[in-house]
Amino acid sequence: MKTFQARNTCHVSSRAQRLDPRRETRCSLALIMLMGLATLSVMATTQTLSAQDTKAIHITSPR
Repeated sequence: MKTFQARNTCHVSSRAQRLDPRRETRCSLALIMLMGLATLSVMATTQTLSAQDTKAIHITSPR
């Protein structure tokens, strides 16, 4: 009787070369910092645009 083996048996380590733990930690930290910077940039842009929109509404409103 045959033993069952999966057809697509492949190991991740054979497909991609793993980084050493120190370099992986640095890359992860850099990625987190870049994502935080992007988030802050989007928040600042949104606040600036919303402040400009409220000023435009107050200026153009008839009195």
